[in-house]
Amino acid sequence: MATAVISLALRRPSLPQAVRRGPSKRLPPLRIAIPIVVAAWAVLFEAWRFVGTVSTQPGNNDFRVFYLAAEAGATWGWPHMYDPSKLELLKQSFGVVGSANIAPLYTYLNPPLLAWLIAILTPLPFSLDLYLWTGLNVAAIGVASGLVFGRSRSAWTLAFLSSLALWPAAFAIERGQPELLLYALVVASWWCAQRGHQRWAGVLLGLASCIKPQDVILLPAVFFICGFRLTALWWLAATGVAVALFAAALGPTGIGTYGGVMAWAASDPSFTATPLLSPFGPRASLLVGQAVFAAIALIGVWLNRRSLRVALAIGIVGTLTSAVHLHEYDYVGLVVSAWLAIDGSMSLDDIVWIGTGIVSGQLPAIGIRAAILIWLPLSLGFLIMRGRWRGGLNPLAAFPPRGPNTTTPFRSGQSES
Repeated sequence: MATAVISLALRRPSLPQAVRRGPSKRLPPLRIAIPIVVAAWAVLFEAWRFVGTVSTQPGNNDFRVFYLAAEAGATWGWPHMYDPSKLELLKQSFGVVGSANIAPLYTYLNPPLLAWLIAILTPLPFSLDLYLWTGLNVAAIGVASGLVFGRSRSAWTLAFLSSLALWPAAFAIERGQPELLLYALVVASWWCAQRGHQRWAGVLLGLASCIKPQDVILLPAVFFICGFRLTALWWLAATGVAVALFAAALGPTGIGTYGGVMAWAASDPSFTATPLLSPFGPRASLLVGQAVFAAIALIGVWLNRRSLRVALAIGIVGTLTSAVHLHEYDYVGLVVSAWLAIDGSMSLDDIVWIGTGIVSGQLPAIGIRAAILIWLPLSLGFLIMRGRWRGGLNPLAAFPPRGPNTTTPFRSGQSES
């Protein structure tokens, strides 16, 4: 009897083959499934908090000022879309709860394209517009992550949910900022360029430049250095056409108002960063220091010009490192740079880089910003040297740029170099 019990206990349960083998093929491994579940819960929490904020204080965000600029243009003409007095008048007449007064750091400073996009939504109620705008941004970053991780459903799910769960994206959604849409256009530009559609790549990059030029200012040079010169030329053409349209819509009055508003905003001491060292005075030292970071980033792009994917990641981090005006939601670019830099399995140094970046990017949520300011230049150096660390490659070796005519269209999971 005892022998029979032991034999039954040791015997493998008789389960159908589909039950025994199916889940291992359909479900992701635990090292991916656990972060997905954690990120999903974090996203649900942020979504619940976002809905609560919109229901109680719908105007307590930056989307409100974009909306006011669109309303001002539709009411008095586009030359008045930057006029602070018009924006303040509209704010008072709408009476949105929690809406801040128009001030140097709370007025419309973006190119007209952003207000034109939102003008399409203005016939609808403001809260509904905010939900639609948020949905557009979330859908855009979802598509962008699919372009990078499309071959692996579990990797795409992890990248999409974890990106939304991190503070930069959560803060961008909370403030109604267009960062998710902006970097989705950057990813789409990379995707098109890698597949030989340089015309569309340049146009998409031009659209991104017309939303927030300061967040993508180095990226046209990245495409040019990596051999995608047609993309850079189409970017130049697209932005040239956009600038002409903006000038025609604003007229001399609107252009003058825009320049005055930019000077008004820059007069606020907190508008620009404060350098740690000021050998040439605060403003000159800041410009010199940030120019040095931009030059280092472009040198790093040249050293890694064989891989547009890595070079673009360096360009994004270099743009943020060299920026003189930056907000916490702009760090969404760091998330996208990690997407592009990590291709395939991660090494220990990759894990340390991403782990320290996640912690540094989350700390601003509780008011600690020193960590991310230190991590940014270190991350730039890491990305530049990462190619040399992998396989003993020497980035100083002579090699021709690999443009679209000399490469096979890149697909996620395959190495470009």
